Amino acid sequence: MNIICVHQSADMYGSDRSFLQVVNYLSLSSNFEKITVILPRNGPLVLELEKLKVEIIFMNLSLLSKTYLMKLQWGKIIFPLFSFSAKKKLFDQYDVVYVNTSVILDFYLLAPFLKQMKIIHIREIPNRMISKVLSFFLKGAKSKIIFNSQSTLKSFDPLAQSLVIHNAFEGFAKVKAISETGVISEKETVIFSESLALGISEKAPLKVLLIGRINSWKGQAFTIEALTLIANANVLLRIVGSTSAGNEQMVLDLKEKVVQLGLKDKVEFMDFVSDTAEVYSWSDVVIVPSTKPEPFGRIAIEAMSLNKPVIAANHGGLPEIIEHGYSGFLFEPGNKAEFVKVLREYIDDLELLNKHGRNAKKVFEEKFSLVGFYKKLDEAFKNEPA
Repeated sequence: MNIICVHQSADMYGSDRSFLQVVNYLSLSSNFEKITVILPRNGPLVLELEKLKVEIIFMNLSLLSKTYLMKLQWGKIIFPLFSFSAKKKLFDQYDVVYVNTSVILDFYLLAPFLKQMKIIHIREIPNRMISKVLSFFLKGAKSKIIFNSQSTLKSFDPLAQSLVIHNAFEGFAKVKAISETGVISEKETVIFSESLALGISEKAPLKVLLIGRINSWKGQAFTIEALTLIANANVLLRIVGSTSAGNEQMVLDLKEKVVQLGLKDKVEFMDFVSDTAEVYSWSDVVIVPSTKPEPFGRIAIEAMSLNKPVIAANHGGLPEIIEHGYSGFLFEPGNKAEFVKVLREYIDDLELLNKHGRNAKKVFEEKFSLVGFYKKLDEAFKNEPA
């Protein structure tokens, strides 16, 4: 079979890495002879896709982008739709159409005219109004729908041919490669990754990592403000990530907030990096303090793969990943007092920090490794639509 895969970005954030993971699965499968990937532009993701030797086509896509909507950039949404005929002609050449997001308007318009198997993989939790609109489109698309969590599924109207496949993580190449360099043996790789969580001493600060795209709801501002409640605690927060084009002022505002609150010695910033293994390795605990529900929480499982406990807001897909008091802590979304209370648990108890890190690795291996993920994708891609 031939398959065409459509993605809305070319970065290497969570949804991009999850898309890459699916394309890698397709490249390993004997069922697909030709794999073509449609992207709206060039970017870091392209380099990774090229390693898989898939065909890449850059195409102007109609994306229901929040930035486009808020800035009234309607032309960027409407004009790509004028190439409807050319896109249909291209898609008709394939046996399967796979779309990695719910925000590509082109797909909804094309879907009723496409007779082949159609699969849409939804990784977003929209607000209620947008959810109603997208649910309407999805019903008309008559596609198989994969949701990345129960929370994501519940944010839409009931839809036929729906299933939940939790995201998985393949592990960090750099950590795997260590055993190949001769610096550390393969048997010692687990010991190495565990030691990443054991490096903190009584005198060193608790190193807290917040990684991901910087925006209004990922919790960067929330966390900075929360640290004022424990200003005397021995803690260092590293915020890693960049913002979308046109929102650069957001980063400057966060840095200004750090200065104004007197936290210059407790907060540092790093731009987004594609190789995140070293960033995770630096940390003692990873936080996901999103003020809006995360559809899944890939950051959490990436951290857990390296023995890092996770502190996360108790909504969205995160409660499906983190067991409170076992592999990390959950706190009431937006509650600064509750957040710093569980953070202090690790500041005051390094043995608990390390125990939760080991538990996190165990949960990752049992629930979020590639074996089960690929098996579920097999079922989704092989079964004919109703």
